[in-house]
Formats: sequence, C-alpha cells, structure tokens
Amino acid sequence: MSVDPAAVPRQRDPQGDVALDRRLTDAEPGRRAAVLVEHFAPQVATASLGWIGELSAAAARHGLTMPEVRTAATDLAWRAREQGQRFPGGADWEALPGGATLDRLVLAYVHGQRLRFDFKFESLQSQSHRWLAEFGGDALILGLAAFGALGSHSGRGLDLYRQAIASPDADSKTRHVCLHALWFADHLPDQADRMLELSNELMATGALDANVFFRRAFALRKLGRFEQALDEVDRAIAMLDPGNNAVHQDYVRERELIVVSSQLHRYAQELTREVGATAVEQAEQRIKEASAALAEKVETAQRVVAEGTLKVVEILGLFVTLAGFVVGSGAVVVKAGTFGERAAAMGLVLVGCLLFFGLLRFVTNFRRR
Repeated sequence: MSVDPAAVPRQRDPQGDVALDRRLTDAEPGRRAAVLVEHFAPQVATASLGWIGELSAAAARHGLTMPEVRTAATDLAWRAREQGQRFPGGADWEALPGGATLDRLVLAYVHGQRLRFDFKFESLQSQSHRWLAEFGGDALILGLAAFGALGSHSGRGLDLYRQAIASPDADSKTRHVCLHALWFADHLPDQADRMLELSNELMATGALDANVFFRRAFALRKLGRFEQALDEVDRAIAMLDPGNNAVHQDYVRERELIVVSSQLHRYAQELTREVGATAVEQAEQRIKEASAALAEKVETAQRVVAEGTLKVVEILGLFVTLAGFVVGSGAVVVKAGTFGERAAAMGLVLVGCLLFFGLLRFVTNFRRR
C-alpha cells in the first residue's frame, strides 16, 4: 500500500526539501527508507520533533509504501532514543488536531516505538487504546498494542498479537515488534514455540536481521536446545554492525546465559543419575534386608508349627496309651474275684493315671523350654 500524496496538504520549504527529494527520486525503492533516516538523523539530536512531520510529508510526496514509512519511523525513533531526545507528548498531539491521518499515524509510530524501546508497557498500553480507536486495524499499531499488553501480562495481549500478525498489511517491522513482545511474555506456556514460529516467518520473508537470531537464541535456550541456541546467538553477534555497544552487550549476556544454562543442565543430569544410582542401591539393600527378615520369620513360623505338631502327636500318643491302660485295668478289676484283688487293680489304675499326668507335664514343659 502506498501513501496518498494528498494526505499531507501543507507545503514544505523548497530549500529544505530539494536535496531530500532529489535523493529519494534517484534512490531505488529498497533504499528510500534508509535515505530518509540518513537525512533526518541530524535532527533527532535536537530538542525539536519537527522531523516527524517532515518525514510524513516526504513520504506522502514520494508515495512511499507503509513498510517504508514504518521502517524509517522505527529507525529514527531508535536514533532519537540514543540521542536522548524527548518523548512525544500531549503538546505534539494537540498540534495536529484534525490533521492529516498520515501525520498523526507517523507520530503514533514514533511515539509507540519510543515507549517500546524503553519498555514503558503501561504507558504504551494506555496510549494504544486511543490509537486503535483512531487508526483501526493498522498492523504496526496493533503490534505496539500487543507489546504493551503482553509486557504487562494483560489478558488482551495474545489476542492483539494474533490480530497484528494476521493483519493484511503486516510487514517485517510489525513482526519484529510482535517478536519482541513475545520475548517479554514469559507467562505464556508456549512462549518459546511461538517465538520460533514467528521468527521462521520473518526469515521466510528474507528479514535476516540480527535481532531475529538473538530472539531465536533466547527461545532455543528456554527449550533446552543449547547447541542450536549458541549457533544462533553467534550468528547474531557476527551480523551486528560496529558501534552498537549496548546491543552487543545484550547479545553477549544471552550467550553467557546459554553457556551457563547448558552447564547447569549437564550438572543436573549427572546429579540425577548419581541420585538415581544411589536410590537403586539403597532400594536393593532394603529389599535384601526385608527378604532376609521375612525368611527368618517364615523359618521361625515353620519351626513353631513343626514343634506344635510334634507336641500334639506326643500328647495324643500318651492319651492313646492311657486309654489302653484304663481299658486293660478296667478288665482286670471286673475279673477280680476278691476285694483284695479289686483294690490292687484300682491301685494299679491310680498309679497308671499318675504316671500319665507326670509324663504329660514332662512333655509339655520340655517342649516349651
């Protein structure tokens, strides 16, 4: 989609625009955003935000596409941050009441990117409510709103993210913002998988940016794929232009995290194996001890049962002997003819019973001992 030149009706100073117009006219389409950034770079070091209106005017005059406008606005917002230029504020918005849509949209791009670069999640979420009402389904505005919401762990974050990447005018800058938003969405259980999926989409479009590989390294580290993560972050470091010291430090810190995480992971695995081996050894020892104790108890039980059975047999034998003795003695008593014979027979029965009870007591006491 191209910018409608009629969207910015006001005229610019011809002396200030002529050099830029010449460069934009001669530049290839893929270089026009870079020309705008080079032209306005000196102005972002000043206190004035007039370059934002001039940027939208130049984009309208030369019919730049929205991806080109977003690229120029984002890159200039980053430079403004590095130079310490102030944030756009209420006065800047009040200066454009009822102004051209492109002017206000470019201001929203710059304002939103400045808030994003400084991780002002709450402020960005608050501003994005007004921008969404004004600019509707603009992909980058949706992406910035998703960044604020996901960074704040808002429930609307994931829905805004889906809308942004599914928007018909979603471009590489929109996807970069969404990828950055996922980087802060550590409350999502599938955060790493979503980051890899979106980074694959960016790479498929040819957006081989160092930040893409940096974010991929982060996602791979979270998934425990440390070797791949190390390859990705090394690739990001190699692609980084000289002079980006702050960004370089971020990349190096991520590399250190990958190395440390890998070492901790290996240590945890070794510790788990050692603990597992110790646990198995202890379990085997306890099983042996339990088996020995059980065998001893079984043996004792068997011995007690055997002794009990033997005792029963012995006592039964004594009772059988007693029965035979009593029967025999009774027959002798019956056949005795005189009183003396009967008395002798009864005495014999009495002596036999006493001997039986004596033997019975002896047997039971002996077995008990």
